[in-house]
Amino acid sequence: MKEPVETLVRVMSDGNVQPTSFVWRDRTRYVADLGRQWEERIDGKLVHCYLIQSVDRNTYELHWDAGENRWTLHRAWLRDLVV
Repeated sequence: MKEPVETLVRVMSDGNVQPTSFVWRDRTRYVADLGRQWEERIDGKLVHCYLIQSVDRNTYELHWDAGENRWTLHRAWLRDLVV
């Protein structure tokens, strides 16, 4: 998938970044639950990865390239086909 998304985040007191919502295909998706978080090296860059569930119970994998401050939607598991 790898589509760019605009993402709002919360910066925690320890400096960690947590997404709170993102815009994908002209619709705001609000984060209900933040699951697994990890880092991967993709094309030589360190990328922060987040597995989230939205309030409409869809699951998404967001990637954040902190060096370029760029967010992408890497994968989506949708409960219905309406996006």
